[in-house]
Amino acid sequence: MQNLPKNLIFISLVLLAGSIFTSISIAGVSHIFLALGTIVYAYQNPSEYLIELKIKKATRLSLLLFIIAIVISVLSNWTEIEHPLKNIFKIKYFLIPLLSLPAIKSFFTKEASKKQSLFLIRLFLIATTVATVSGIIGLYTGFNPLKFKNACHETRACGLYGMYMTYGYGMAFFTILASGLIIYRDQLKGWFSLRFLLPVVIINFVGLILSYARGGMLGFILGLPFFFFKKYPKKFLTIFIGINALFAVLVISTPSLKETFLSKSRSVSNIQRIAFYHTSIKAFQEKPILGWGYKNYEPNVTRLKVKYNIPYPKFGADAHNIFLEVLASMGLLGISAFLFFLISWAREAYLNEGLIHKIGFPFLVTLVVSGQVQNTFGDGENLFFIMLIWILMEVLPKPTQKVQTDA
Repeated sequence: MQNLPKNLIFISLVLLAGSIFTSISIAGVSHIFLALGTIVYAYQNPSEYLIELKIKKATRLSLLLFIIAIVISVLSNWTEIEHPLKNIFKIKYFLIPLLSLPAIKSFFTKEASKKQSLFLIRLFLIATTVATVSGIIGLYTGFNPLKFKNACHETRACGLYGMYMTYGYGMAFFTILASGLIIYRDQLKGWFSLRFLLPVVIINFVGLILSYARGGMLGFILGLPFFFFKKYPKKFLTIFIGINALFAVLVISTPSLKETFLSKSRSVSNIQRIAFYHTSIKAFQEKPILGWGYKNYEPNVTRLKVKYNIPYPKFGADAHNIFLEVLASMGLLGISAFLFFLISWAREAYLNEGLIHKIGFPFLVTLVVSGQVQNTFGDGENLFFIMLIWILMEVLPKPTQKVQTDA
């Protein structure tokens, strides 16, 4: 019983590391083990649990306020939502990570061996890379060998996901983090070699390109310069322009990228997104304070498009923008909490010198940039990943603390 919380947390992290890019079902099971581990830990260490929860900390308080805003938005639209309890239960994606922080921190600072930590990171990197390779094979052969079924799309890589957009934007998050491991590889001596990390970055970057997710690519490219924002502030603008100029040359000179970004055929997608933006603004204007209810904006999109004579009235989807989605579904209350969460998270990443913070700041830039054209914060697959990075940034020791390794 004494080791039960540690074992449950470790099992949860193993399942999550192996499933973020392979199976959302297994990722969901990881939450069950995480919740159980947290409950047992809190029962065995009630005083320590309450002290370590630190709910008044800005990053945690803001997330709690966002959770409360979700519940209020649904309650205020209860009769208009088909399954309101189902929408409320979506808070699990945020509540379980928040409540599990003391247990996970105890695991990493007191229980986890270097061998266990190394296993978790390698499992995540290898599982994700295997999923990408399987998706690339599926793209060029028409058959995904790990899913034992036809590829999800004829011309776009999907990894092991069933949706190329979800995969592409998730790959942007993964490649920015993996790139950070290479940039700060000196802090990983004894953990990873460049020989191991470089193929991981290259293979998954290829997966990102072959997904043809434009917002994901832009998020990655615009996020890269921010690895140098703190260390080289005077050179940052030069680095930023240089990286983006190189990408522009690649877009112009590479037929597939040119087709993705500059072809007239993709202009339809742009118009559709603008229509979604227009619709979300109209939705906000109708219910500005509490919105239409968390996860309840999308079911009303087609009706709103017809009402306001917005193009593509039969094409319903979310807002394709993380901020407009929150604004439409949760109103001013929700967007205030959401912005508070992102700003406090970014401040935490910027002000600290831990490895997870150094790579977490560009990760957040990628999240915000790509989130302008895709509701990445609403995709369950990507949300598991996003909240995992938030958890690690909250619980891993800061450089000022006496620890054996930054990893």
